[in-house]
Amino acid sequence: MALRPDIEEKIIKMLPEEAKVTRIEFEGPHVTVYSINPGYIMNNSELIKMLAKELKKHIIIKGDEKARAPKEEVEKVIRKMITDGGNEVDKVYFNDQLGDVYIFLRKPQVIKGLDKAILSQTGWRPVIVSTALDMSKGLPRDDIDAVNNVDMLMSKERAEFLKSIGLRIHRLPVYKNEYVKVTCLGACFEVGRSALLIETSESRVLLDAGVKPSGGMDEAPFFDVIDVDNLDAVVISHAHLDHIGMLPYLYKYGYKGPVYMTEPTKYLMEILLTDYIDLSSERGYSYYGLSELASSLYHSITVDYGDVTDISPDIKLTLYDAGHEIGSALSHLHIGNGLYNIVYTGDFKYGPSRLLNPAHSIFKRVELLIMESTYGGKDDVQKPREEAEAELIQLINKTIENGGKVLIPVFSTGRAQEILFLLNDSMQVGKLAKAPIYVDGMVLQTLNVHLMFPDYLNNNVKELIYDGVNPFISEYVKPVERARNPDKRQEQVMDILQGPPSIILAPHGMLNGGPAMDYFVHMADDAKNSLIFVSYQGEGTLGRRLIQGERKVNLKYYDQDITVNVNMNVFHEPGFSGHSDRKQLMNYVGRIEPKPHKVMLVHGEPGKLMNLALSIELKYKIDTVMLNHLETIRLV
Repeated sequence: MALRPDIEEKIIKMLPEEAKVTRIEFEGPHVTVYSINPGYIMNNSELIKMLAKELKKHIIIKGDEKARAPKEEVEKVIRKMITDGGNEVDKVYFNDQLGDVYIFLRKPQVIKGLDKAILSQTGWRPVIVSTALDMSKGLPRDDIDAVNNVDMLMSKERAEFLKSIGLRIHRLPVYKNEYVKVTCLGACFEVGRSALLIETSESRVLLDAGVKPSGGMDEAPFFDVIDVDNLDAVVISHAHLDHIGMLPYLYKYGYKGPVYMTEPTKYLMEILLTDYIDLSSERGYSYYGLSELASSLYHSITVDYGDVTDISPDIKLTLYDAGHEIGSALSHLHIGNGLYNIVYTGDFKYGPSRLLNPAHSIFKRVELLIMESTYGGKDDVQKPREEAEAELIQLINKTIENGGKVLIPVFSTGRAQEILFLLNDSMQVGKLAKAPIYVDGMVLQTLNVHLMFPDYLNNNVKELIYDGVNPFISEYVKPVERARNPDKRQEQVMDILQGPPSIILAPHGMLNGGPAMDYFVHMADDAKNSLIFVSYQGEGTLGRRLIQGERKVNLKYYDQDITVNVNMNVFHEPGFSGHSDRKQLMNYVGRIEPKPHKVMLVHGEPGKLMNLALSIELKYKIDTVMLNHLETIRLV
């Protein structure tokens, strides 16, 4: 592997003697400058800007071991700097190998402007970890703590990993850029198991690693064509199973490289995949276990929106808000020295919602747009958000007035918080009848992530949280931590169903198992009850079958084969989907800047894909392609 002494020489030459640089390290995607006088560099910020511009690299300044103050003094300085008495600091943890001090904060915004001062005074580089403890009382935190523990317990191994990856990323290119290829490994002419392989003469990068929602041993992407030893990076768009479900599988079979995602996605991934491992075991198959999930977390590198990050010698990654769920990201890949630019949407929403901003649409360059097409059919036009909200409230009010109960199957992150926010707000202002709102399953854990990262939400919700208001929890909201014992679980469910009229939010959003199934089997026979779907229902799922009119269903429930007669009301309100509808998809292609040379459609059913492709070509005169699995398109 060819090293980069040229970078080290340039840095030493450009920084004055007063900087007292001791060494330069490649730590993951960053070039880290260690200094005995880090305060000098931090107080002369033009030096960092000059280095970044000259090298076209992300530069981090850290204190050399000799410059670091004793840990006891550092913690006192940090607590005093942030708040009087340290009321906002939960705990402080030191990573000796990397020279980082992790500051666990209840309100992360209080650190703004203080990170330079902390490094200058103590020699330790501050890394902020949000905890949101002041507003998440009563919500389970085991998953959040598990993520943080991986980072802390494996700090030495983490340092070694970042240095090894840093050398790989910043190696001298061996080949001249001659081609860019995209190979479809999943989600082509289907919804689920998203996976796209981007190849250049120098690099191989995988975009997403999902599983198909219907489950089963044949629902993985076509990973057998990947040489994991030569895979430079994995980029995860967001934390839904059809985009992350097979990531640990790669580590099980030898992948040792980095996976890039936003920080909220990292926490959500742990929550969803822990549950997926349990669910897979219950169903009698298992792709991987908790050790492979831990490996995925240990190898993860989080990226903020807008930060340009080197992920291989010839590919720079920038993530942008996708508007689909908290932390969801569009991926912009800048390949070579201006050779080619790809935007991959993952799942995205090109319109505002109660919690999120619309997807980003302005880039410096775009040659290829790879776009999801879940609602690409000509009739896939969703109702305006206000109309959908009014109809949902009306359906719930009518059910409660008739003495019934409402079951809303939701995805644990995204629709769950969107609907809970709406119900809680509507009940408090008098639009929705007062009734218990039971929130079951992983929805509770993922609520924590929203409270931890308000900067990833729209300004309205962000300001509420920073003002100390929890917009998801009130006296009407009743958290239900799912009992694992089947008998106790049945008692738990029956206590709720034998109570007064109520609203129940529970995963899974497509009614393919999970906590929602426990309620469905006991509610289905009662015509006073209502089942309301608020998200996309995949082909073959129970949710799709019910909205298509099936009213007698055979299920496997707790190892028993049962038949359920569905007399309850079944409704579908897709206006709440986190996906763009047909109109928004067309608008995105028309408004994205600059205009792409080519569009590639993925993540959609065959008829919808073909109809959308034809419309794009006719209206915008842009070449539009669709690939079958294992097909490759050569772009340069």
